[in-house]
Amino acid sequence: MLLRSFILAMLLGLICACSTLSSIASYTVTEHDIEQGLLEHLDQLSQKTSVAGIPVMLSVSSLEVIVGQDNRSVVALRADAIASVSVFGLRYPAKVKLGLEGEPYYNQQEKALYVRSLTLTRSEIDAAGFKGNLTPLADRYMGLFNSYLATHPVYQIDTTKGGLAWLGNVPLKMEIVPGKITFLPQFNQATK
Repeated sequence: MLLRSFILAMLLGLICACSTLSSIASYTVTEHDIEQGLLEHLDQLSQKTSVAGIPVMLSVSSLEVIVGQDNRSVVALRADAIASVSVFGLRYPAKVKLGLEGEPYYNQQEKALYVRSLTLTRSEIDAAGFKGNLTPLADRYMGLFNSYLATHPVYQIDTTKGGLAWLGNVPLKMEIVPGKITFLPQFNQATK
Protein backbone atom coordinates (compact mmCIF):
# COMPACT_ATOMS: atom_id res chain seq x y z
CA MET A 1 0.00 0.00 0.00
CA LEU A 2 2.81 2.40 0.91
CA LEU A 3 4.69 1.47 -2.26
CA ARG A 4 1.58 2.08 -4.36
CA SER A 5 1.10 5.55 -2.80
CA PHE A 6 4.77 6.35 -3.42
CA ILE A 7 4.54 5.29 -7.08
CA LEU A 8 1.34 7.31 -7.53
CA ALA A 9 2.96 10.39 -5.97
CA MET A 10 6.04 9.99 -8.19
CA LEU A 11 3.85 9.60 -11.28
CA LEU A 12 1.88 12.74 -10.43
CA GLY A 13 5.13 14.63 -9.82
CA LEU A 14 6.48 13.49 -13.19
CA ILE A 15 3.30 14.60 -14.97
CA CYS A 16 3.46 18.03 -13.32
CA ALA A 17 7.15 18.39 -14.21
CA CYS A 18 6.50 17.50 -17.86
CA SER A 19 3.61 19.96 -18.01
CA THR A 20 5.74 22.74 -16.55
CA LEU A 21 8.66 21.91 -18.84
CA SER A 22 6.52 22.04 -21.97
CA SER A 23 5.19 25.49 -21.05
CA ILE A 24 8.72 26.73 -20.38
CA ALA A 25 9.99 25.23 -23.64
CA SER A 26 7.70 27.32 -25.82
CA TYR A 27 7.18 31.01 -26.44
CA THR A 28 3.95 32.54 -27.72
CA VAL A 29 3.38 35.78 -29.61
CA THR A 30 -0.25 36.88 -29.82
CA GLU A 31 -2.09 39.09 -32.29
CA HIS A 32 -2.11 41.77 -29.60
CA ASP A 33 1.70 41.59 -29.20
CA ILE A 34 2.24 42.07 -32.94
CA GLU A 35 -0.37 44.81 -33.14
CA GLN A 36 1.20 46.73 -30.23
CA GLY A 37 4.63 46.51 -31.88
CA LEU A 38 3.28 47.89 -35.14
CA LEU A 39 1.20 50.61 -33.47
CA GLU A 40 4.31 51.95 -31.71
CA HIS A 41 5.73 52.73 -35.16
CA LEU A 42 2.52 53.78 -36.90
CA ASP A 43 3.95 57.22 -37.66
CA GLN A 44 6.58 55.53 -39.86
CA LEU A 45 3.82 54.14 -42.06
CA SER A 46 3.43 57.36 -44.02
CA GLN A 47 4.87 58.44 -47.32
CA LYS A 48 4.68 61.26 -49.86
CA THR A 49 4.09 59.96 -53.36
CA SER A 50 2.18 60.83 -56.49
CA VAL A 51 -0.65 59.11 -58.31
CA ALA A 52 -1.14 60.12 -61.95
CA GLY A 53 1.13 63.11 -61.31
CA ILE A 54 -0.94 64.37 -58.36
CA PRO A 55 0.88 64.66 -54.99
CA VAL A 56 -0.57 62.35 -52.35
CA MET A 57 0.34 61.89 -48.68
CA LEU A 58 -0.31 58.34 -47.54
CA SER A 59 -0.72 57.62 -43.83
CA VAL A 60 -2.09 54.79 -41.72
CA SER A 61 -4.46 55.73 -38.89
CA SER A 62 -5.28 52.33 -37.38
CA LEU A 63 -4.22 48.74 -37.73
CA GLU A 64 -5.61 45.35 -36.75
CA VAL A 65 -3.63 42.09 -36.83
CA ILE A 66 -5.18 38.66 -37.39
CA VAL A 67 -2.91 35.61 -36.99
CA GLY A 68 -3.82 32.27 -38.55
CA GLN A 69 -6.91 33.54 -40.35
CA ASP A 70 -9.06 30.66 -41.66
CA ASN A 71 -6.55 28.20 -40.11
CA ARG A 72 -3.87 29.25 -42.61
CA SER A 73 -0.24 30.10 -41.86
CA VAL A 74 -0.66 33.81 -42.53
CA VAL A 75 -0.64 37.11 -40.70
CA ALA A 76 -3.41 39.40 -41.96
CA LEU A 77 -3.40 43.17 -41.50
CA ARG A 78 -6.48 45.37 -41.69
CA ALA A 79 -5.60 49.02 -42.00
CA ASP A 80 -7.60 52.22 -42.01
CA ALA A 81 -5.66 54.88 -43.82
CA ILE A 82 -5.93 58.41 -45.17
CA ALA A 83 -4.73 59.48 -48.59
CA SER A 84 -4.52 63.28 -48.70
CA VAL A 85 -4.51 64.66 -52.24
CA SER A 86 -3.09 68.17 -52.67
CA VAL A 87 -4.43 70.02 -55.72
CA PHE A 88 -4.42 73.79 -56.32
CA GLY A 89 -3.43 74.48 -52.72
CA LEU A 90 -6.34 72.49 -51.30
CA ARG A 91 -6.26 69.16 -49.49
CA TYR A 92 -8.77 66.42 -50.19
CA PRO A 93 -8.64 63.51 -47.76
CA ALA A 94 -9.79 60.07 -48.88
CA LYS A 95 -10.50 57.25 -46.45
CA VAL A 96 -8.88 53.98 -47.45
CA LYS A 97 -9.57 50.53 -46.01
CA LEU A 98 -6.98 47.90 -46.80
CA GLY A 99 -6.67 44.20 -46.19
CA LEU A 100 -3.23 42.64 -46.53
CA GLU A 101 -1.82 39.27 -45.66
CA GLY A 102 1.64 37.81 -45.66
CA GLU A 103 3.79 34.94 -44.54
CA PRO A 104 5.35 35.13 -41.06
CA TYR A 105 9.10 34.53 -41.06
CA TYR A 106 11.38 34.13 -38.02
CA ASN A 107 14.96 35.41 -38.33
CA GLN A 108 16.97 33.33 -35.85
CA GLN A 109 19.99 35.68 -35.75
CA GLU A 110 17.92 38.80 -35.07
CA LYS A 111 15.38 36.94 -32.91
CA ALA A 112 12.76 38.83 -34.86
CA LEU A 113 9.47 38.00 -36.53
CA TYR A 114 8.84 39.51 -39.97
CA VAL A 115 5.86 39.41 -42.33
CA ARG A 116 6.86 39.04 -45.97
CA SER A 117 5.30 38.32 -49.37
CA LEU A 118 2.33 40.62 -48.77
CA THR A 119 -0.74 40.37 -50.96
CA LEU A 120 -3.66 42.76 -51.15
CA THR A 121 -6.93 41.13 -50.09
CA ARG A 122 -9.15 44.21 -49.81
CA SER A 123 -9.09 47.80 -51.00
CA GLU A 124 -11.90 50.32 -50.49
CA ILE A 125 -11.70 54.05 -51.10
CA ASP A 126 -14.21 56.63 -49.85
CA ALA A 127 -13.47 60.09 -51.25
CA ALA A 128 -16.01 62.89 -51.64
CA GLY A 129 -18.79 60.73 -52.97
CA PHE A 130 -16.59 58.20 -54.78
CA LYS A 131 -16.68 54.74 -53.25
CA GLY A 132 -14.85 51.85 -54.80
CA ASN A 133 -11.41 50.60 -55.63
CA LEU A 134 -8.63 52.80 -56.92
CA THR A 135 -5.88 50.36 -57.92
CA PRO A 136 -3.01 52.89 -58.31
CA LEU A 137 -3.61 54.14 -54.76
CA ALA A 138 -3.90 50.60 -53.35
CA ASP A 139 -0.65 49.71 -55.13
CA ARG A 140 1.11 52.67 -53.45
CA TYR A 141 -0.07 51.46 -50.03
CA MET A 142 1.16 47.95 -50.86
CA GLY A 143 4.55 49.46 -51.67
CA LEU A 144 4.53 51.39 -48.39
CA PHE A 145 3.75 48.28 -46.31
CA ASN A 146 6.13 46.04 -48.27
CA SER A 147 9.07 48.42 -47.92
CA TYR A 148 8.39 48.98 -44.21
CA LEU A 149 7.87 45.31 -43.30
CA ALA A 150 10.90 44.17 -45.32
CA THR A 151 13.21 46.07 -42.95
CA HIS A 152 11.21 46.27 -39.71
CA PRO A 153 10.20 43.21 -37.68
CA VAL A 154 6.62 43.02 -36.45
CA TYR A 155 7.89 41.53 -33.19
CA GLN A 156 11.31 41.24 -31.55
CA ILE A 157 11.97 38.67 -28.82
CA ASP A 158 13.84 40.15 -25.86
CA THR A 159 16.01 37.24 -24.72
CA THR A 160 17.24 39.21 -21.70
CA LYS A 161 13.81 38.99 -20.07
CA GLY A 162 12.86 36.29 -17.57
CA GLY A 163 14.38 33.03 -18.72
CA LEU A 164 14.13 33.62 -22.47
CA ALA A 165 17.86 33.26 -23.17
CA TRP A 166 17.26 29.72 -24.44
CA LEU A 167 15.43 31.22 -27.45
CA GLY A 168 18.74 32.49 -28.78
CA ASN A 169 20.55 29.19 -28.38
CA VAL A 170 18.32 26.63 -30.11
CA PRO A 171 16.74 26.46 -33.55
CA LEU A 172 13.03 27.26 -33.37
CA LYS A 173 10.02 26.26 -35.41
CA MET A 174 6.82 28.27 -35.62
CA GLU A 175 3.35 26.91 -35.13
CA ILE A 176 0.69 29.27 -36.40
CA VAL A 177 -2.83 28.85 -35.05
CA PRO A 178 -5.69 31.33 -34.96
CA GLY A 179 -4.72 34.18 -32.65
CA LYS A 180 -1.10 33.29 -31.93
CA ILE A 181 2.30 32.12 -33.12
CA THR A 182 4.12 29.66 -30.88
CA PHE A 183 7.86 29.09 -31.06
CA LEU A 184 9.06 25.62 -30.10
CA PRO A 185 12.54 24.08 -30.00
CA GLN A 186 13.31 22.31 -33.26
CA PHE A 187 15.88 19.56 -33.18
CA ASN A 188 17.43 17.72 -36.17
CA GLN A 189 15.56 19.82 -38.76
CA ALA A 190 16.22 23.01 -40.67
CA THR A 191 14.58 26.11 -39.21
CA LYS A 192 11.58 27.60 -40.92
